[in-house]
Amino acid sequence: MDSSDSRQDLRWVTAVRALDSLHRTTAWLRCASMALLWASLAWTPASARTHSALALLLATAGAVLSLLHAYPETRRRIEEASDRLPPLYRLFDHLDSTRGRASFNLPGLAEGFGMAAMGLALVGPYGPEGSGVSVTIVQLSAVMVFVTLVFVNIVCDPGYYAPSQYMKLGPDESRGAADRWLVLLRRLIPVGALLIAGGLFVPDWTASLAAVPRAARVCVVLGAGAVAVVWWSFDRILDAAVTTAVDVERGVRVEACRDLHSMSKTGVSMVALAERSDHYQRAEVRGLLRDTLVQIEEMRLDWLVPGRGRGGTVGSLWEAVLCVMERELRKRCVLDPGSASVTLPSTDFQVTRRLLSDLVTNAVRAGALKVVVSVSVCRASDAQGGDVVRIRVTVADDGPGMHSDAMGQNSSLVVLKRDLDRYQGSIEFAAREGGGTRVDADWSSPKPAERWPVQAAVRESE
Repeated sequence: MDSSDSRQDLRWVTAVRALDSLHRTTAWLRCASMALLWASLAWTPASARTHSALALLLATAGAVLSLLHAYPETRRRIEEASDRLPPLYRLFDHLDSTRGRASFNLPGLAEGFGMAAMGLALVGPYGPEGSGVSVTIVQLSAVMVFVTLVFVNIVCDPGYYAPSQYMKLGPDESRGAADRWLVLLRRLIPVGALLIAGGLFVPDWTASLAAVPRAARVCVVLGAGAVAVVWWSFDRILDAAVTTAVDVERGVRVEACRDLHSMSKTGVSMVALAERSDHYQRAEVRGLLRDTLVQIEEMRLDWLVPGRGRGGTVGSLWEAVLCVMERELRKRCVLDPGSASVTLPSTDFQVTRRLLSDLVTNAVRAGALKVVVSVSVCRASDAQGGDVVRIRVTVADDGPGMHSDAMGQNSSLVVLKRDLDRYQGSIEFAAREGGGTRVDADWSSPKPAERWPVQAAVRESE
């Protein structure tokens, strides 16, 4: 998708799923408002109860339908219990078809006309006479809460965030962008709600309404301004969610590319090198291919099942690094004996695997006759004075040294450096006396220091 579209697909699907939760909450609050209005009829004069009850019927039906709309599981259970009610099926199909779309639906229409009925015939110009001040204030407040929540659902409808083209992301499908006249209507709602509520409740239409202080009525009406506040906040949350999702996606792509380079490309290149070797052996090439396929399959599973890796010892990791190398190249690589027993948690294990896979392979392919690797763990203090565990990996070789473009923009070493930056780490290259290169990489483990075993108890200063 074009970057100018600001990832409208993510924006829309986030709005759909966020509004599911918002809709459930506001549906219950609207039902609570209606329950309060019905309860207030007990303190309404007997002569006005029928008039008031009729004014509440349509909004009550809309609130109940809206509550059903917010709970697909409840609708399915009702369908299973009602096998011979085709009208009910058509109603539920209608509710399902309007999810994620800016369009009119039955609950919305019922609530809309119900709001008008309550505003006009309950506490507005045609409201009954004789209700006390307390009852009128309660009814006025409950009506405004109901109206505000209905308008919040309208302006935050995910259909207004839908991309112009059909899109499917997970279980959610978009049918296209909202009509222009609906977008215009949405923009007018915050101001329109204030003007309509002010026109209905601020003037002294009835004696019951006039008994309520005008300042109190103005304050209640201004509560409709919450529609604009919620709309603005909802948009800002969507912006933050989309930005976060894009950043995560970019990080996933970088990590996938790094793993493909460190494991798949390295394994395949070693197979090609073994095939061209003067010591060519068919069985060895077959073994390298098998090990490379195993590495690729493990990488696939690691990506499909987050947190699958449980870490392991450096010794087992070293065997995995060497298994994709030609036999003659393996003989050049040596692991410090004290490093083999070091146990690393999952994240540090993966970082170490990528480091060793790239650094060791690059060294032997550059012509190094001996590569010595060591891995150590020690405690240190972070910038805030707290304890952290740092992992240090050292790779020393006697090769010809680094090429001038080794730290190019898209090189594997730059990708490794970005990975280490995430964990307050660094990677340094230094020429060795007599030829060769020494690489030192270290980073802070994301695992809390107190959860590390005794092996990490020695401080760096010691």
